[in-house]
Amino acid sequence: MQAPSPTRSIWSRFWSPSGMLERIPTDADAREAEDIVYRNDLWLKTYMDMYILRWGGLFLGSLVLAVLTYNDGIPMVFNAAFAALSVFALAGLAVMIRTYRRAAAAVLKRLPPRKG
Repeated sequence: MQAPSPTRSIWSRFWSPSGMLERIPTDADAREAEDIVYRNDLWLKTYMDMYILRWGGLFLGSLVLAVLTYNDGIPMVFNAAFAALSVFALAGLAVMIRTYRRAAAAVLKRLPPRKG
């Protein structure tokens, strides 16, 4: 697998798997491009649990903070910020789950059928 693009920061690669995927060269033929896509799908199927856990942890943490800041002694701007972060984290979690499901389906589709 190719090294990640140097333009992607570590922060970006921590939250999104797209920075870790192999790029398809412009001069690649169809078979080579298909192999690269398969390797990317296999990598996603293997390592997406880390990204799902990160986004799930962000969602859970921001939801807990939103509940804890729903108090008369704390300005509502904090509650609104944590509630907005919870919505953002839930959307990111949904994207990670959808990416995992797509990659897993693509890998299973390419496997030979079982005999017996």
